[in-house]
Amino acid sequence: MPGRILLNVCLLWLVSTLMPGGHGVVTVGAEMLVNPNAGVLQYEEPRWLTGAIYGQGPDNRKLLFKFQREATRSGKRLTVQRDYTYPDGKIAARERVIYDANELVSYELDELQIGAEGSAKIERESKNPAKDSIQFRYTNQAGEKPKASTEALRENTLINDMVGPFIASHWDRILNGQKVKCRYVVVPRKETVGFTFAKDATSIWRDRGVIILKMEPSSPFISALVDPLYFTVEKDPPHRVLQYVGRTTPKVEAAGKWKDLDAVTVFDWKSAH
Repeated sequence: MPGRILLNVCLLWLVSTLMPGGHGVVTVGAEMLVNPNAGVLQYEEPRWLTGAIYGQGPDNRKLLFKFQREATRSGKRLTVQRDYTYPDGKIAARERVIYDANELVSYELDELQIGAEGSAKIERESKNPAKDSIQFRYTNQAGEKPKASTEALRENTLINDMVGPFIASHWDRILNGQKVKCRYVVVPRKETVGFTFAKDATSIWRDRGVIILKMEPSSPFISALVDPLYFTVEKDPPHRVLQYVGRTTPKVEAAGKWKDLDAVTVFDWKSAH
């Protein structure tokens, strides 16, 4: 009889955590496990978000591209499409992301401007997570045979769609002056690159308090190729990224050649839902 009572109590506790108001979270020891079939997945929101990409320097505040993110969920599978279009609506680049609950499954990049495309797919070994890997594939022009590479999957490996939630989940550490490391997926290079996030400044942006975060390469070699990125993030929860300055997905044409673009991306959270 005591065993049956204990079982009923445990079942009641478990159900209560999964019911509305329980937030779909089960506490096990010191860990918080998100139930993928209840509540919101880590990368699910916003399901719809738009933004604008402006030039820097001589092109300061000139609208170069528009951005749109759309997320669709089916069970614990989350599919995200990120489109970059010219002001007239013509597509410049597209990214497709698939998550299984809160884990990245694949990231596909279509660089329509230059006819290049590639992907990064996560291969997980259920019996030995230490052997999890990233399978890269990339071709820099249509009709060319793709080149491939494989890399071990390391902790805190991100794509651009994961940066906002990553910042929010490490907010206290960053705010306390710690540097937070990550690996960033770069499909055209067929590898991940080390970056660190750190607090750079406190400021006011459009009448609200913000923290400026600096994201810079860990490698001196990569630092010579890519300038630091600066993220303007709400000081108050939920710590949304309002703007970032630095390398973005679409390219620009100059003197008949396509070049990587460092720009100002501003997100329109009024459009988010």
